Amino acid sequence: MLGMVAQIQTSFKKYPPSNLTATFCICVISNAFTFFFHDFLPECSGPLGIEGGIISNQQITASSTHRALFGLQKWYPYYARLNKKGLINAWTAAENDRWPWIQINLQRKMRVTGVITQGAKRIGSPEYIKSYKIAYSNDGKTWAMYKVKGTNEDMVFRGNVDNNTPYANSFTPPIKAQYVRLYPQVCRRHCTLRMELLGCELSGCSEPLGMKSGHIQDYQITASSIFRTLNMDMFTWEPRKARLDKQGKVNAWTSGHNDQSQWLQVDLLVPTKVTGIITQGAKDFGHVQFVGSYKLAYSNDGEHWTVYQDEKQRKDKVFQGNFDNDTHRKNVIDPPIYARHIRILPWSWYGRITLRSELLGCTEEE
Repeated sequence: MLGMVAQIQTSFKKYPPSNLTATFCICVISNAFTFFFHDFLPECSGPLGIEGGIISNQQITASSTHRALFGLQKWYPYYARLNKKGLINAWTAAENDRWPWIQINLQRKMRVTGVITQGAKRIGSPEYIKSYKIAYSNDGKTWAMYKVKGTNEDMVFRGNVDNNTPYANSFTPPIKAQYVRLYPQVCRRHCTLRMELLGCELSGCSEPLGMKSGHIQDYQITASSIFRTLNMDMFTWEPRKARLDKQGKVNAWTSGHNDQSQWLQVDLLVPTKVTGIITQGAKDFGHVQFVGSYKLAYSNDGEHWTVYQDEKQRKDKVFQGNFDNDTHRKNVIDPPIYARHIRILPWSWYGRITLRSELLGCTEEE
């Protein structure tokens, strides 16, 4: 591992982005090394969900799509996900597209602090974007190009030098917009791209609170009931396993009963501002299981609970959940919840009530 880190450091120092200094640290997104330079805002540099799937296929569009092998291979824009695997694992613009672009609709105005780009191999040949420009918009119609700070000159960002190594650039100042477009300027063979956007909610209060990382400890996670596959203790789907992206054969919480009285509870220990939630299903010995919709409740004493309301409809808000066992589903909680205890109340499900999750927000001090 140390050798791998040293190798990555060497290659990155060799090709520093022109708009950044060479001081950097190495961070991990999924299982791939990516790079966060010191001028990223540390509290606002998380992935916005292209790689993880929070950003859906419909949110990723492009000026064109390359079709190969008599149209059998289509390199669609929604394949442009960082570290995507497979034979067709990136977006490629059509050969006759003279002004190609790929666009991300974040569905609301967000603070975007950086971008990670990556090329891919197509028919065995490395392809990548050597340089690019960035544009942004709040309505998807009127666009502004990202400029060199203090000038009216379009910023040209340095891109990749091979088909696989991720390369990060920061936006200083950050972009505040709903739509972000990347315009390739110089490409190696075809314009081929995998990518991730970095940033946070405009409030800056959207960091993972610790389900996935373990900062939230096992004893802080409780539930109404638990399920044992084949009634065997070794296959107990305990609440402490309800952690986003948890791996293993028993890697989630599953309730002992399938009804709307079930709940998963997280004790945050102190009153905390909760601005979002990510949910995920799981498989029980090949059987797909997930929560399709849910409500949220909150409390400061763990005894008296309030169900989160839809302010417009003046009734309990039902959040859309998952549609498969693995894809992340993110919901923004606006207005945010300010409480110590959070309960997820499954409302509909597929198979059994099964859940992995992460809470997003910040403590009062932040």
